[in-house]
Amino acid sequence: MKEKWMDRLGLPDEYALARSLIEIADDCRVLIEHHCGVIGYGCRQICVKVKFGIVTVSGRDLELRRMSGEQLIISGQIDAVALHRRGRNDRA
Repeated sequence: MKEKWMDRLGLPDEYALARSLIEIADDCRVLIEHHCGVIGYGCRQICVKVKFGIVTVSGRDLELRRMSGEQLIISGQIDAVALHRRGRNDRA
């Protein structure tokens, strides 16, 4: 039902269904929407929990630039972004 309304309104599914969206801008910024919190933080690696697992951002001089209940922005020299998908038996 929600999908039909969002389609009629022309809005992306991420907003209606609270699906996580991960956006990488060049090699210096990562935006994560609909996150479930930061579970690891350091200048070389930041780990963020999302509904389907954990997103790990690795690099140098990383910092959490902005964070709200809806989105967070990580900046610095981004070397890698990895998704560790939650398995059926995991409780990540």
